[in-house]
Amino acid sequence: MNTATMRTAAARLPVLLLLLLPARAAVAQQFGLPAGPDGGAPIAAPGEGGHPRIGRCLIGLVDDVELPAPEPGVLTYLGVKLGDYVRAEQEIAKIDDSEVRQQFEVAVLAYNAANKRANDDIEERYSAAAARVAFADLQELKDANASVVKAVTNTDIRRAELEFDRSKLGAEKARNEQILAGYDAQTKRAELKLAELARERRIVRAPFDGQVIEILRDQQEWVSPGDTIVRVIRRDTLQAEGRLYFDDYDPRQVDGCEVTVSVNVGPGDPIEATGRIVHIHPVAEYDGRPMFRVRAEIANRQEDGRWLIMPQMFADMTIHLDTGGVAAARR
Repeated sequence: MNTATMRTAAARLPVLLLLLLPARAAVAQQFGLPAGPDGGAPIAAPGEGGHPRIGRCLIGLVDDVELPAPEPGVLTYLGVKLGDYVRAEQEIAKIDDSEVRQQFEVAVLAYNAANKRANDDIEERYSAAAARVAFADLQELKDANASVVKAVTNTDIRRAELEFDRSKLGAEKARNEQILAGYDAQTKRAELKLAELARERRIVRAPFDGQVIEILRDQQEWVSPGDTIVRVIRRDTLQAEGRLYFDDYDPRQVDGCEVTVSVNVGPGDPIEATGRIVHIHPVAEYDGRPMFRVRAEIANRQEDGRWLIMPQMFADMTIHLDTGGVAAARR
């Protein structure tokens, strides 16, 4: 790079930085964080008792899922309305499963038949009984020859020996066939599971306890794989992020610490909710001083059947030092 090019690039750098700051603020807003002085998340200041206090944290969602259609077909059932609360694993929608339901019934019958053959030992027991009879017949012929010389011809004895061997081999063959029938039953069982999976894949279920905030398809409408049917958000657990300066706080001081957020949810005094620091970002940030980003998960509260704290509300968050440890898993 020549000198002229380097001077041009250096002259353009402040302009580029000015252009990037609004973009960074937009990204912070998109991910549920208000812009700090540098366009990022808000920065902590020492509060009462030296505990970090982060003002105007934007409350964000922990889980926000668009539930897609897993298979193509007609949406034969849509069991929710806008605003409905759903439970984890609740059936939300169903895609036409008439064909796979018939395939499942065929697989059930095929497995039952194969399983019956695998557990049917009648042929083996019959062959074993026939072998015992053949052995007794052979022994009688040999005893007769022992009493009277040549009372039974050698041909008759060979035939009796052959019948005895055939009965023994028949029992062995019956055992082998039962083993093969067992393998066939296992194959039919796997096919049954595949048929059951195909039927289950046409059911759309809620991934967690939450609320339906958007419906993008109507009942009896055709859907393709990946088409979003509904959007569900988690309301019982929310999150907030902020940043702390390294020269004010050590990340180990705040890791896993309890937090309290204060939120205005209407006229009157703000309400408080509690939570815990669950994540410290592994990459440092700078605004002239090095800092680190933290994320807290907050337990929402209900009154009269309604959640009090909404996503996109602002909150003041206090981190209570000396309450840390391993961050509690929320699931």
